[in-house]
Amino acid sequence: MSVSPSIHREFFNLMCDDLIYQGMSRAVWTSSVAPDCVIKIEERSGYFQNVVEWETWQRVKDTPLARWFAPCRWISPNGSVLIMERTRPAGDAQYPDRMPAFLCDFKRRNYGMLADNLVCHDYGTNLLFEHGMTKRMIVARWSDSA
Repeated sequence: MSVSPSIHREFFNLMCDDLIYQGMSRAVWTSSVAPDCVIKIEERSGYFQNVVEWETWQRVKDTPLARWFAPCRWISPNGSVLIMERTRPAGDAQYPDRMPAFLCDFKRRNYGMLADNLVCHDYGTNLLFEHGMTKRMIVARWSDSA
């Protein structure tokens, strides 16, 4: 494998098109190579949100709870790059009053539509490990804040 920064930059520019969101630990990019996905780049150390999303998806993907999560397709060996299925924006009427207890951070920008389902596409912080795969629902207080 190459250690050349110019080759790494070229590859990044090939894979990543437009920056669509930048949070406290990650940047999310579109990709013309994988137009049905987003590429999440986590450069800041110590957060491991890509790893949490990957591990969460691995636990729920073959369960009924998978319907609440945008699927992860690939993660780099050190977790700094994650490829996830891309959602589309949800309409106001598509945000339910109640959501699973293991989800949190009910900012509308953290959720989107896949097929006819509202899913979480930013679950790098979730309560699945604390609450387990519960069917318990809680009131969702949706927010538009940053």
